[in-house]
Amino acid sequence: MQGEDFLALLKASPETLESLQDMCRKRIFKKAVKKMNVDKRRGFGEEDLVEAFKEADVDGSGQLAIDEVRRIMHRLDPNFPESEIVAIMKFLDIDEDGGCSLEEFKRMFRVFEDMGSP
Repeated sequence: MQGEDFLALLKASPETLESLQDMCRKRIFKKAVKKMNVDKRRGFGEEDLVEAFKEADVDGSGQLAIDEVRRIMHRLDPNFPESEIVAIMKFLDIDEDGGCSLEEFKRMFRVFEDMGSP
């Protein structure tokens, strides 16, 4: 597919554009969490993700608020756009309760594993 054809597809299909943007947001969020874990010499196992979540959950509420997501993203890039932080928070908050729970957080790292389960 030529570049101009791809751009035309995105203009014609807002759903496709949004899906691609969400994939990119997921990838950049995972990259930011990976940086947190590497800095702490952690991996990506279940326990490592729980520890990353606890570290990010500064107020100990059991949910990541937008300020805590902002802190994660700014560790990766201090100039990370606020509009993208808001979009990432919306993407993370699957149940739309205003925060990202530990289960929602872990789900970001296992979506493809779940798809392969019977």
